[in-house]
Amino acid sequence: MIMRSFIEENNAYKNEQKQIQRNQRMPPGMASQELMAYWGYKFETISVLDKTWDEATRSEIEGREDLVVNNNAQYCSVARTGIGRSRLVLGGEVDAIWDSKPDRKEDPINWVELKTSAEIRNDRDMLKYERKLLKFWAQSFLLGVPRIVVGFRDQEGIVRRLEEVETAKIPSTVKKSGRGTWDGNICINFAAAFLEWLKTAIEEGGTWRLRKAEKSSAIEAFKVEETGTGDILSEAFLAWRTKT
Repeated sequence: MIMRSFIEENNAYKNEQKQIQRNQRMPPGMASQELMAYWGYKFETISVLDKTWDEATRSEIEGREDLVVNNNAQYCSVARTGIGRSRLVLGGEVDAIWDSKPDRKEDPINWVELKTSAEIRNDRDMLKYERKLLKFWAQSFLLGVPRIVVGFRDQEGIVRRLEEVETAKIPSTVKKSGRGTWDGNICINFAAAFLEWLKTAIEEGGTWRLRKAEKSSAIEAFKVEETGTGDILSEAFLAWRTKT
């Protein structure tokens, strides 16, 4: 029997955590989480165009710095992949396309993610950056994004240099550093084992929630609704599924 499950991030919890971060008092001289998030969105705004370079006017190219920051405009990548014995269809936000969409739907799209990070001034900064690279890699690897452009900013939020990173090379780059920050193979093996466990932990039907408490190594799965799909699936999608 093939069991099909739909998983979505708990947006209510994520927004609650963001609000907690906003209310935290930062050390003197350190920018707030909200301001640093704005710097990231601003970096995206001045890095992209809504058309190809040859189609854009000079005023559109040079006027990006004055545009109002809008984090609602985005692409969505839908990728079919497999981890271990589990088959997945994933959907997620992607910042931009490197060139333009291919004419044929079956051809891969040259996605690119745009990230910002603090300047690396010492070994401690490098360790923080390598930990951040785990998030960069996991997001881009799963969604089929081949390239990440990182803008390194100073303490005032000014981007001082850019670095183009190939997603596929991130694990080997971290491994060569010798710090043992994380291992890509361990991450993939853990994900495969987790998905296998999830198949046995969740019974078909109803809405379930996954939870990992802070500073805990245990992952919990518990049912929150006996029937239905919560707000994960829309009525339009359910109607389409019954027809197909």
